[in-house]
Amino acid sequence: MPIDKTTVRKGLRFGVLVACLGLEGSLVWYDWFGGAGAANNVVLSLASLVLLLGLVVTGILPVPAGIRIPFFGVWPNLADSIKAIAFFLAIFVWTPLAKQLVPDTPLGAIIILAPDVLFVLAALVYLSNGLSKGG
Repeated sequence: MPIDKTTVRKGLRFGVLVACLGLEGSLVWYDWFGGAGAANNVVLSLASLVLLLGLVVTGILPVPAGIRIPFFGVWPNLADSIKAIAFFLAIFVWTPLAKQLVPDTPLGAIIILAPDVLFVLAALVYLSNGLSKGG
Protein backbone atom coordinates (compact mmCIF):
# COMPACT_ATOMS: atom_id res chain seq x y z
CA MET A 1 0.00 0.00 0.00
CA PRO A 2 1.69 3.28 -1.09
CA ILE A 3 2.05 6.14 1.37
CA ASP A 4 0.12 9.27 0.47
CA LYS A 5 2.62 12.16 0.60
CA THR A 6 -0.05 14.79 1.16
CA THR A 7 -1.15 12.99 4.33
CA VAL A 8 2.43 12.90 5.57
CA ARG A 9 2.87 16.56 4.69
CA LYS A 10 -0.33 17.51 6.54
CA GLY A 11 0.75 15.42 9.53
CA LEU A 12 4.16 17.10 9.57
CA ARG A 13 2.58 20.55 9.28
CA PHE A 14 0.22 19.73 12.16
CA GLY A 15 3.14 18.50 14.28
CA VAL A 16 5.15 21.64 13.60
CA LEU A 17 2.12 23.80 14.41
CA VAL A 18 1.49 22.02 17.72
CA ALA A 19 5.17 22.17 18.69
CA CYS A 20 5.40 25.88 17.85
CA LEU A 21 2.23 26.75 19.72
CA GLY A 22 3.34 24.70 22.73
CA LEU A 23 6.78 26.30 22.88
CA GLU A 24 5.43 29.80 22.34
CA GLY A 25 2.72 29.22 24.97
CA SER A 26 5.27 28.01 27.52
CA LEU A 27 7.51 31.01 26.87
CA VAL A 28 4.61 33.43 27.23
CA TRP A 29 3.49 31.71 30.44
CA TYR A 30 7.03 31.84 31.85
CA ASP A 31 7.31 35.51 30.93
CA TRP A 32 3.90 36.35 32.39
CA PHE A 33 4.42 34.56 35.72
CA GLY A 34 7.80 35.85 36.88
CA GLY A 35 10.29 35.13 34.15
CA ALA A 36 13.87 36.29 34.16
CA GLY A 37 13.01 39.89 33.29
CA ALA A 38 14.59 41.61 30.32
CA ALA A 39 16.73 38.59 29.35
CA ASN A 40 13.60 36.49 28.99
CA ASN A 41 12.00 39.15 26.79
CA VAL A 42 14.87 38.84 24.34
CA VAL A 43 14.55 35.04 24.32
CA LEU A 44 10.79 35.33 23.82
CA SER A 45 11.20 37.77 20.93
CA LEU A 46 13.86 35.69 19.17
CA ALA A 47 11.91 32.47 19.69
CA SER A 48 8.80 34.13 18.30
CA LEU A 49 10.65 35.21 15.16
CA VAL A 50 12.18 31.76 14.65
CA LEU A 51 8.82 30.07 15.18
CA LEU A 52 7.15 32.49 12.75
CA LEU A 53 9.84 31.72 10.18
CA GLY A 54 9.27 27.98 10.72
CA LEU A 55 5.54 28.36 10.27
CA VAL A 56 5.96 30.33 7.05
CA VAL A 57 8.63 28.00 5.61
CA THR A 58 6.60 24.85 6.31
CA GLY A 59 3.52 26.42 4.75
CA ILE A 60 1.37 26.40 7.88
CA LEU A 61 0.96 30.15 7.52
CA PRO A 62 0.45 30.58 3.79
CA VAL A 63 1.81 33.76 2.26
CA PRO A 64 -0.36 35.00 -0.61
CA ALA A 65 1.34 35.29 -3.98
CA GLY A 66 2.86 38.67 -4.64
CA ILE A 67 3.44 39.53 -0.98
CA ARG A 68 7.07 39.78 0.05
CA ILE A 69 7.99 39.57 3.72
CA PRO A 70 11.39 41.19 4.40
CA PHE A 71 14.17 38.75 5.38
CA PHE A 72 11.91 35.67 4.97
CA GLY A 73 13.35 34.17 1.82
CA VAL A 74 16.38 36.37 1.40
CA TRP A 75 19.58 34.64 2.41
CA PRO A 76 22.70 36.81 2.51
CA ASN A 77 25.81 36.05 0.52
CA LEU A 78 28.05 33.72 2.55
CA ALA A 79 31.31 35.63 2.01
CA ASP A 80 29.76 38.94 3.06
CA SER A 81 28.07 37.28 6.04
CA ILE A 82 31.40 35.93 7.26
CA LYS A 83 32.97 39.38 6.91
CA ALA A 84 30.07 40.95 8.82
CA ILE A 85 30.40 38.39 11.63
CA ALA A 86 34.18 38.93 11.76
CA PHE A 87 33.77 42.70 12.12
CA PHE A 88 31.11 42.23 14.79
CA LEU A 89 33.33 39.81 16.73
CA ALA A 90 36.23 42.27 16.43
CA ILE A 91 34.35 44.45 18.92
CA PHE A 92 34.68 41.73 21.55
CA VAL A 93 38.42 41.49 20.90
CA TRP A 94 39.16 45.21 20.69
CA THR A 95 37.20 46.44 23.71
CA PRO A 96 38.83 44.27 26.43
CA LEU A 97 42.29 44.90 24.99
CA ALA A 98 41.76 48.64 24.74
CA LYS A 99 40.35 48.86 28.27
CA GLN A 100 43.67 47.63 29.60
CA LEU A 101 45.68 50.11 27.52
CA VAL A 102 43.79 53.41 27.86
CA PRO A 103 43.08 55.48 30.97
CA ASP A 104 39.64 55.63 32.55
CA THR A 105 38.79 59.09 31.21
CA PRO A 106 36.38 60.49 28.60
CA LEU A 107 39.23 60.48 26.08
CA GLY A 108 39.86 56.83 26.88
CA ALA A 109 36.19 56.05 26.31
CA ILE A 110 36.38 57.75 22.91
CA ILE A 111 39.50 55.76 22.04
CA ILE A 112 37.67 52.55 22.93
CA LEU A 113 34.29 53.34 21.37
CA ALA A 114 35.40 54.95 18.09
CA PRO A 115 36.74 51.69 16.60
CA ASP A 116 33.67 49.85 17.96
CA VAL A 117 31.44 52.20 15.98
CA LEU A 118 33.54 51.61 12.88
CA PHE A 119 33.34 47.84 13.39
CA VAL A 120 29.54 48.00 13.67
CA LEU A 121 29.28 50.18 10.56
CA ALA A 122 31.52 47.81 8.59
CA ALA A 123 29.46 44.83 9.74
CA LEU A 124 26.25 46.57 8.66
CA VAL A 125 27.75 47.45 5.27
CA TYR A 126 28.79 43.85 4.66
CA LEU A 127 25.40 42.58 5.85
CA SER A 128 23.66 45.01 3.51
CA ASN A 129 25.90 43.99 0.61
CA GLY A 130 25.23 40.31 1.34
CA LEU A 131 21.48 40.83 1.40
CA SER A 132 21.48 42.85 -1.81
CA LYS A 133 23.55 40.22 -3.67
CA GLY A 134 21.68 37.21 -2.29
CA GLY A 135 23.38 33.91 -2.13
